[in-house]
This record gives sequence, structure tokens and C-alpha cells, in this order.
Amino acid sequence: MDDEIRIGLDFGTHQTKICIQRIPDEGHGIPEYEFFQFTDQKGKVQYFIPSLVQINKDDTLSYGYVDSKDAKEGLPMPRQEIIEPVDETRIDEDAHALYSKYSAEDSFEEEGLNALVDMLAQKYVIDRRLYKERVEAAKKKYEEEMAVYNREKNTFRYFKQATFAEYPWESKIDSTLLCIWYLAFIIFLLEERYPDGFAINMGVPTDDRSFRGKRELATQVILTAYHLVENVYKKDLRLFLKEKVKDLIAKTEMQPFSEEDKDFNRINIFPEAYASLIGLTSRGKLSEGMSINADIGGGTTDISFFIVRDRVPKIYKYWSIPRGLNYLAELSGFDYSEKDFVKNVHQDIIDKFNRKKLEIIYNLEVQLVDLVRKSGILRSNLFEALKDRIVVYNGGGSTYQEISTPISRFTDVKVANADLWAEEIVRDKKNVEKLFNLLTTAYGLSVSEEDSQVVLCDFDKLLTPTKNENRYGKDEIDKDVC
Repeated sequence: MDDEIRIGLDFGTHQTKICIQRIPDEGHGIPEYEFFQFTDQKGKVQYFIPSLVQINKDDTLSYGYVDSKDAKEGLPMPRQEIIEPVDETRIDEDAHALYSKYSAEDSFEEEGLNALVDMLAQKYVIDRRLYKERVEAAKKKYEEEMAVYNREKNTFRYFKQATFAEYPWESKIDSTLLCIWYLAFIIFLLEERYPDGFAINMGVPTDDRSFRGKRELATQVILTAYHLVENVYKKDLRLFLKEKVKDLIAKTEMQPFSEEDKDFNRINIFPEAYASLIGLTSRGKLSEGMSINADIGGGTTDISFFIVRDRVPKIYKYWSIPRGLNYLAELSGFDYSEKDFVKNVHQDIIDKFNRKKLEIIYNLEVQLVDLVRKSGILRSNLFEALKDRIVVYNGGGSTYQEISTPISRFTDVKVANADLWAEEIVRDKKNVEKLFNLLTTAYGLSVSEEDSQVVLCDFDKLLTPTKNENRYGKDEIDKDVC
């Protein structure tokens, strides 16, 4: 009997991870899991592949683990001019030096010295203004040169974030095209491994207001990738990799969104906040009650406010903010993929990031207070129900204590760990457990079934008991309900 294959495709800003759920006996057996293995440039097996596209010297494209020696030469990296600041601490010293040089050796007039000090102070005012002008001019020139450099560069990163989140994009190739080509390459690899077909579950950074639009866009991207793989290049990866970038652009036709095509190709799109959460709740790893989940990735941080019922998360709010490890590294002046995060990230940048999380949860608590007021429940009972509630961290950022912090009343910090897989059949379990925080979302996507199940619960009805749940009165609030 055929196995049912479901692909959990965690298409990340920096790197992509894939978890395969295999259910024997046409979906009636016990699920088995494995993580797709990629081979890097040194021939070493990896459980992730860089989200990277490179234009080669012959105008073909390479994906993932690329050889930088083959990259088409672009413009040299601009360097920002360093303007020496004005040293105002030398006014008195310089005044004395000038006075000693030009005055008579045997005379000293304090008025003359004071006049020199005043003159130099005025000069430094002018120098300071000129310094600021030079700094602004140097900054403007650098930004203009960087814009040209970015447009002309031939190695592309962050195209996923630019397509689905708030990230400025100045490159000569559209970010959505790069997403399509990169995912086409991934589909080629998957079809080679699983020729009998599979379902694809992919996550996107989104909030509750933009999910519908991003779900349609992500579906279009995958449908277009499938169109390239199956209709344009007839499942021949070699032809795809030999194509010149100019011809690839011409042959890439964005496919329209269609629920029928989406279902036919078994494509499901989930909010990344949901995907990272479902893996935790499906095995009963979280208790009932109001909780927060924060998935800190390379490009975004996805936060959800939820209640667990029957091992299924009932999500009442979710947010995606375009601030991840890459954001923290950039503002601290280094590349996250090249330098140690803890040693190089600036404390003020960490504080700014943590304040953003706190702002979101503060606003949530204000809405909860308003909800309690409308429900006639005592505010003190709400605060009691919120006391020491759970905040779960996962994603690459969860490995850093500096940003995996309590948030307001959600003080019971839990970091997702490999205990989640204790009951699962996972291939190479000992190896992948070491990378658990990086693989959580891919696993969560693989256990998710259909995106039609993703229903944002009505926040206004959070405190309204169902017909079978008359558990509290006007002055009560049940911690398990909330």
C-alpha cells in the first residue's frame, strides 16, 4: 500500500528546513518523521539549506549551497567615508599656544587670552556645523552607492522576507521571482526523492489581518514553481539549472490563485505562528489556559495568544513583526551568519527588541481588561488568571536567553526542546535533536493537516462559555477557560 507523504516546508529568511511525515498504509499507519538532508559544498550532510540564489559567471543560477567562486562579478562593496570629529576640548590649550607664540615673551594680558578663547570657540561652532554637513554628505553618498550596489549584486538573500514581510528590496531581480525559482529548485529535489507525490505545507509570516492575502500569494508562488518544474522544464533539473537568467525571467509566468489548483496540488499555507505552535500542542506538551508563543526566526518574530483545548491550539490573536535575528544583527553592525550573536549584539538593540514584544502584550492585556469589563467579571480575577502564565519560545532565537525573556504577566518561560519528539518515530533522532530549535516549525508544518483548519477564534467571545461550559459566573473567571 502507498505511503501518504506530507512535507513540512519551513521556507526561512536565512535557511530552509524540511520535515517529512510519512504515514504508511495510505495514511492509516503510525506516522514516521525524517528531516530532509542536503549536501553542502564540502560534501557534509546538513539538515538545512541556505535561502540563497546566485547568478553565476555564465548567467545561470545556483541555489542554496553555492560556490562563491562561480558568482558573476558585481560592483565592489562601497565604503563609508569616516569624518574626523571636531575636538572642542582643545580650545583653552590652543588659545594658550597661540597666545604664547604671538605675544611678547615678558607680557601677559588676560583680556587678550580671553579674546583668543572666544575667537576659537566661534571657529569651533563653524567647524562643528561643517562637520555635521560633511557627515550627512558622506552618509548620503554611501546610501546612494549602496543602493546601486544592491541593485547590481548577483547574490540574493532575504527575498522571502521581502516578499512576505516588511523588508526593503532594491535588487535588480524581483524578490517574488527569486522565491519562485528557489522553491522550484526545492520541488525538483523533493520530486526526485518522492516521485509518487506529496502534500506541501508551508508557513508564512503574517498577522490575523493579512493572512488571507498572504495565503493566496504563497499559493501563487508555489503553483508557479510547480508550473516551471512540471510544464516548462518537464521535471528535468539539469535543464532548469542550465537556463540563463534572462530566459528564466521570460519563462516565469505567475499563475493565478485558484482553490481548485491549490487542492489539486495539495498545497496548504499556515501562519508561521500557528505552525510553530501545533507541534507543541499536538502531543499535549502545554497545559490549558491563556498562553503566549514566540517564534524568533532570522527575519521575523511570530507571536500568538492562544488557549489549548483537546490538544489543539485555539488562537485568538497572532502577530508577525519584521524583527528577527537578522534585524538585531544588522542594527548592531554585523552579519548574523558570519559572527557570534551573543558577543556582537548590542544591549540597547536587545532592549529595543524586548520592548517591542512587551508593547504587543501590553496592548493585548488592555484588550483583555476591556473584554472583562464588558463581561461583568472582576478585573482582579483576570489578573489572577494571568498570573505566571506560560510564554513558549522556539525558533533559532530561543537559544539566546537575552531575548527569550518573560513578557509582562507571562512569566513562566518555556523553551521548546526535543522532549516533544520523545514519542515520535524520527529518523536520525539523536542527530536532529541537537538542532531541535531550528527544526520545530518544519515539524509543526508536517503534522498540520489542512489550512482550512486555521480559524482565528473570536476574541470578543473569549470569556463566553459554550453551552456545555457553564463554569463561571459574573464575578468568576476560570484559569483553564482562559
